[in-house]
Amino acid sequence: MFVLKHRLLLILCAFFSFFSSKPISSPLIVQVGHAETLQPLLALMGFFKDDEPLKANNYVRQAHRKFRSGRIVPYAANLVFVLYHCDQVKTSKEEYQVQMLLNEKPMLFHHSNETTSTYADLKDYYKDILENCHFKEECELPKVNVTAVDEL
Repeated sequence: MFVLKHRLLLILCAFFSFFSSKPISSPLIVQVGHAETLQPLLALMGFFKDDEPLKANNYVRQAHRKFRSGRIVPYAANLVFVLYHCDQVKTSKEEYQVQMLLNEKPMLFHHSNETTSTYADLKDYYKDILENCHFKEECELPKVNVTAVDEL
């Protein structure tokens, strides 16, 4: 479980650390994973959380529950974070807006109940998760002199 949660943190942190560490120069950044990675990531972010846990004795009451794995991550699931740069804004905080789409459908953010959020507000909302994120240290490849290694 620790390894899974650790990897999920890295996925979430990758989004935030990429944009905070350098100017945005690429129109598209793609990270590929599996549906089985998306479901725990969405749970970590607090999506599809039911008030009452699903049990054998409340199955009928839970017929309309939020957490339905077959609907959340069908066979070809996808999760897209869209970062918008807005030129005409009142404050610098509003300059970057984020939209999240699950299977091409906009998601409502918990902290605002809106389909878009300022990047700053979203980063602040997930600050407890992101404080444990050391993306560069975790994902950096070791420095190895590849020319000194004889592959034959």
